[in-house]
Amino acid sequence: MNQNTSDSPVAVETLDDVPEHVLRGLPEDVRLFPSAVDKTRLGVWATKSILKGKKFGPFVGDKKKRSQVKSNVYMWEVYYPNLGWMCVDATDPEKGNWLRYINWARSGKEQNLFPLEINRTIYYKSLKS
Repeated sequence: MNQNTSDSPVAVETLDDVPEHVLRGLPEDVRLFPSAVDKTRLGVWATKSILKGKKFGPFVGDKKKRSQVKSNVYMWEVYYPNLGWMCVDATDPEKGNWLRYINWARSGKEQNLFPLEINRTIYYKSLKS
């Protein structure tokens, strides 16, 4: 059996990798900084308190069949009655918006956003101030 023991380097996202349209689209009360969840990625951080119930969105990306998606990190699945399950894929930063950089919470205590689907579109809603 032939095993590859060399680890391939992991790309680390930086602010230089973020498209200009994403930076322009950031709400004034959030910024992108290195993620606390995954050190190789950027994350969304609030710069001041966000009111409970505030809605952000929509999540933007390419609409693809699940079989066309290479990674599930930057995507959501949505059911379309005439198409079946489709993915909104923001793997390519050029195709997504700032919501692409929202990372999952490591615990229920840490969770402060909740994804919701409205008319086959993904939004996020704040759970606490």
